[in-house]
Amino acid sequence: MKSIRKIALQGVLAAIVLSIAPLSVKAAGEASSPALTTAQNLEDAFVEVADKAKPAVVVITNRQTVAPRQTMFSDGRESMGPQDFFEFFWGPNNPYRSPQRERRQREQRRPAPRPRSEAVGKGSGVLISADGYLVTNFHVIKDYEYLEVKTADGKVYDNEKDSDAVTVVGIDEETDLAVLKLNGPKNSFPFLQFMDSDKLRVGQWAIAIGAPFELDYSVTVGCVSQTGRYNRAVSNFNNYIQTDASINPGNSGGPLLNIKGEIIGINQYIYTGGMSRGNIGLGFAIASNVVKYVTDSLIADGEVARAFLGVAMQELDEQLMKQFDVESGVLVSDVIPGEAAEKAGVKPGDVIQKVGGREVTTSQELLQAVAKHRPGEDIVLSVVRNQKKLMFTIKAGRRQSTQVARKDAPVEQATDELGQLGLVLQEEDGKVVIKEVLQDGAVAQVRDEDGRQVMPGDIIHDVNQNAVTTVAGVREALKETRNKTVVLWLERKSRSGASMRFFIAIPLPDEKD
Repeated sequence: MKSIRKIALQGVLAAIVLSIAPLSVKAAGEASSPALTTAQNLEDAFVEVADKAKPAVVVITNRQTVAPRQTMFSDGRESMGPQDFFEFFWGPNNPYRSPQRERRQREQRRPAPRPRSEAVGKGSGVLISADGYLVTNFHVIKDYEYLEVKTADGKVYDNEKDSDAVTVVGIDEETDLAVLKLNGPKNSFPFLQFMDSDKLRVGQWAIAIGAPFELDYSVTVGCVSQTGRYNRAVSNFNNYIQTDASINPGNSGGPLLNIKGEIIGINQYIYTGGMSRGNIGLGFAIASNVVKYVTDSLIADGEVARAFLGVAMQELDEQLMKQFDVESGVLVSDVIPGEAAEKAGVKPGDVIQKVGGREVTTSQELLQAVAKHRPGEDIVLSVVRNQKKLMFTIKAGRRQSTQVARKDAPVEQATDELGQLGLVLQEEDGKVVIKEVLQDGAVAQVRDEDGRQVMPGDIIHDVNQNAVTTVAGVREALKETRNKTVVLWLERKSRSGASMRFFIAIPLPDEKD
């Protein structure tokens, strides 16, 4: 009876297994949940970007001539035998000299080694046109003697072997960018297009392709961590995209891409931790709009011509905002004589709030807004002066090098409001010069947002937006102090003769009972 039950039970179990098995095979085969489908689609998108972009990415080797390896003897001998040893110490008086050996050495003497080119650096780049133009970082090719560019199909363009294979079209050290051109059949090169980086959003995908640590065509994925970074490297003209996509030495000059395979930036540098040279999730790429402007200029003209207003500027702190009656903008601290802004009527003390319709709240934003224009173009400024809104149309000049002013005899002791400020003033050549800053005065307690303090030797040009040329004029202007805060417009000269002008707001102490 037990055997019958056992056989029956085995039959039931077999039936259950047979009925379940097909279901298991079906479930494993389909595996089509919405979440998994989405993940697979995203995976396919990354693969598609890599497939699209890789042919346009290049690996660049910077080759320079290096001196031949120095040996101990001028005849190129690299080993030292007993005879050489004694000759090294005794020189011509070597008691162990062997005329026969010396003759044999002269006959066998090797020619001096010739200089040779060696790879001193390696980076990445990306083709941006079908006729072979590519962009990379200037530091990738800096001091190059020969350049070798390898494309994804394995072809090598080497201008040591063929001087026309790779040419340097132009460099822009200000932004650390360079444009090269490969010599090949017309319209034969794969290339990538630029995205408008002003439309980039934090959190979007960021994909880097390059040659980190000589691992060619590595693809890494992250996101756009932040946009509009600046004051992080060598240039005032760069607008940086921060990303956590893994960027390492060798990625320099390579593209940072969006999910469509468009260039959103050119990778430039990373922050590292401690002694490590590797990525810690802080990579920076030059925004594509900056790159496009520079590359277009280099290809068209071989150089980058930048628009120039001819103003010195500073950002508004809370005190300055109160004194100038504005909530935002950039304060003009000086205008350069003869330059575009002065010709148009812009004056120190003006607050620029818009450049070409674009609002500006920092000096960097103003600089970037002006940099979008070319010399000779009209730039419209929206300005606040003495609580009045004004518009100026300025024909942009061309930026050369920074300049401004310079230069430098009876002393009058400070009293009344000057006593509160803690200033001892002196009239020199029609100017008011600060002779001493008293430590118990209001001035000595103030630093502006850039860390500047009023110093002896500073020239006072303006008090509370009133021009002054005498100490009496300073006292008169102090009567117009508002909100118990004095605004000084100062000029500071360096030993080299250059000068800088800036505004600083000095809160006066409350009167004591």
